[in-house]
Amino acid sequence: MTAKKQDILQVFIQKIDKEIYLSLQPKDLLEGKGTQFLDTTRRLLEAVLPRKVSGLKILVKPNLLKAGDLDCVTSALLIISVISYLKKRGATVIIGDSPAFGTARQVLKGMKILELLNEQNIPVTSLSKPQKVRLPCGVTVAISKEALHVQLIINLPRLKAHCQLGVTGAVKNLYGTVSGFRKALYHVLYGSRPSLFARIIIEIGQVLPETVSIMDACMCMSETGPTGGKLIWIGSLGASRSSHALDVAFYHAINATPQNVPIWQEAIKVNEQGSLLNNISFPWLSPKDIEADFFTLPQVLEPITFNPVRFVKGRLKSLRG
Repeated sequence: MTAKKQDILQVFIQKIDKEIYLSLQPKDLLEGKGTQFLDTTRRLLEAVLPRKVSGLKILVKPNLLKAGDLDCVTSALLIISVISYLKKRGATVIIGDSPAFGTARQVLKGMKILELLNEQNIPVTSLSKPQKVRLPCGVTVAISKEALHVQLIINLPRLKAHCQLGVTGAVKNLYGTVSGFRKALYHVLYGSRPSLFARIIIEIGQVLPETVSIMDACMCMSETGPTGGKLIWIGSLGASRSSHALDVAFYHAINATPQNVPIWQEAIKVNEQGSLLNNISFPWLSPKDIEADFFTLPQVLEPITFNPVRFVKGRLKSLRG
């Protein structure tokens, strides 16, 4: 494949004060407290939002992996601060994800922010209503119509080690726009071909509406994931119009390499915009400023494919909520 010239992409990184962060509750942000955190979120959003948001229908897409485990989901503080910003500026906001277990409402209730979202009249969706989309690689996937038919997606991943994919962030979080059990089904169908599976994840981001991402790299998950890892404080937020560039910035911050991050390796292979550091600029802080080389990746990656029996059991568990 002939390499094409790539534009320089921007990634904006800011540090977060640990003491202030740990002292805040989500409702504080709606009451005008936590001005430093709110101001940081505002600056990040204004750095990457492509236009005025008034009147736009926007999907806020956090990581809501499962209820009952706050360690594996996007920070409630980040979710509320982003929604508060958008509401004040006249956007029509919905929040949604397709959790592995349970519903988005159940996860948000466990995070103790569902009531706050109800008070703000923010619709919550589990990204059902699948629509078949044929990806450039030839695979057809079922992506939620609720993700496909908005004008903008604000992607809010959490930086986590991953037992199958090394480490995940913005690119992988968009896989959550696949409706329901189909995410696990694609592990069964395509997981035995790691390169294809990574390509599917990459190309889902390509067929979605315009997307900007803010990385939750405050309290991160090290060693393993997407659940059960060790929590470590990195204390950073990053934002970009490119999910790949944002991920690559944090890959470098934690000393990851393409060899231990299959999605990154595949992105370089297909010459994806933002997959190389020399095509990224950092107007504020750089990956070196994050100081996160103590982040530990899984030593050996597990197979991506799911055993069909495990898939059926997981499906039944999901249906039980």
